[in-house]
Amino acid sequence: MNIDLVVWDFDGVLNAESKRDPFGWVARLDRDLGLSPRAFRALLDQPGIGRRVLKGEVHLRDVLADWLTTQKTEVTAEALLAHWLASEDRRDPQVTDWLIRSPQRAVIGTNNPVPRAEYIMQTVGLDAHVERIFASGAMGAAKPDAGFFAQIEHWAALVPSNILLIDDNRDNIAAAAKRGWQVFHFAEHTRDQLPARLGVTP
Repeated sequence: MNIDLVVWDFDGVLNAESKRDPFGWVARLDRDLGLSPRAFRALLDQPGIGRRVLKGEVHLRDVLADWLTTQKTEVTAEALLAHWLASEDRRDPQVTDWLIRSPQRAVIGTNNPVPRAEYIMQTVGLDAHVERIFASGAMGAAKPDAGFFAQIEHWAALVPSNILLIDDNRDNIAAAAKRGWQVFHFAEHTRDQLPARLGVTP
């Protein structure tokens, strides 16, 4: 089947992600910024907060600013956000190379708030290699919601069967496949098969 557009997930594909402790940097917050790791994890664990941030219903900077008012600190929301973004930067050079050398049109499709999407494009520098980023925070829809995929289909003006999603999340893969997309479930045991699927040398 033809692949006219590849939708690359970011975290877990282009950006390496620890399955055991995806927020490992939080444990070092006391050393790095003088903030309580326990208190910050409590913020992250608030029911529904992550999903609301990812869908753009609340802004990440505002959430951080509100939380900082409860802490005895002079750290600003901007400083904490910058630290968060830098700490989560674990780009996978091999997978990024496959993206750069792949012949298909490419976009990024990710569940991330707007500040992280901007970081991915501008600081990580992926804006030079993809047409655009589809980030849930700006879209108001997050994978695996149908609305996320529908917006990409509308923009691309392609039949779903000519779009390939590369993602490490099984629910996202299943949702895309249900819409008729081609899918590649990215995992440690499948990553070596990706170059052949894209038509590039390993």
